[in-house]
Amino acid sequence: MTIEVLISCMHQTDWSIIERSNVQTDVLIINQCDREKQEVYSFTNSRGEKCLARMICTTERGLSRSRNMALKNAQGDVCLFCDDDEVLVEGYDDIIRTACEQHEAYSLIAFRLTYSRKTFPEEVQTYNRFSSGRLSSAQIAFRRIEVLKTGVWFDEQIGSGTGNGGGEETKWLYQLLSKRAMRAIYLPKLIARINDGDSMWFKGYNKQYFVNYGWTIRRIYGTLLGAMFLCYHIVSHRQFYSPYCGIIDMCKYIARGFFEKRT
Repeated sequence: MTIEVLISCMHQTDWSIIERSNVQTDVLIINQCDREKQEVYSFTNSRGEKCLARMICTTERGLSRSRNMALKNAQGDVCLFCDDDEVLVEGYDDIIRTACEQHEAYSLIAFRLTYSRKTFPEEVQTYNRFSSGRLSSAQIAFRRIEVLKTGVWFDEQIGSGTGNGGGEETKWLYQLLSKRAMRAIYLPKLIARINDGDSMWFKGYNKQYFVNYGWTIRRIYGTLLGAMFLCYHIVSHRQFYSPYCGIIDMCKYIARGFFEKRT
């Protein structure tokens, strides 16, 4: 079973991201920059094993496009999405390989991260399409062939670089787990830490955030389910949002985005 890390980054001029991210396996780097080029590099990991690194340099922009390019060009049996602010722990490949062998019925296996902005469960959990919104792509290892068979891709109109806000991984997971054969499980095994830094798209809970949120929720869930989800979300999170925006204004902004038509 081969493990391949899929890194999305921008303006890399060398292979130093491999060491910074502590990559110990084969790796595919999607480097959004100002040139079109493909490069190959061989390196030896900390255990003395030879690993293959490939870098695709592209002038395309947007995290969803980067993820899709990685999916189309990946070669590993099991792949792990990784961002350029993520550092993998020693032995992450053994953790992933063991988890895949012990949970053969699951196509998606999520792991714990060290991340100041999010807490992770301490117990094993399974996820369906509705609960998958609590997962992020950076914590998920997946069986590549099984995912490709679904024909599900990241929505390139959502996510960092689009101006439409986040939600691309939520939609991807929602669509994947809507397929009958796809199952997801979370294991409380630490595989990486994410360094704190400024988000490429999140600029606070302001007017534009709520407008974009309404728009993306409808794009993910459709009109009926989207409206039901938003009603629940507004009620359950009203105290959290209250320091940033009044409930009436928040509803107004979300509704504006929900019915907004964008090209």
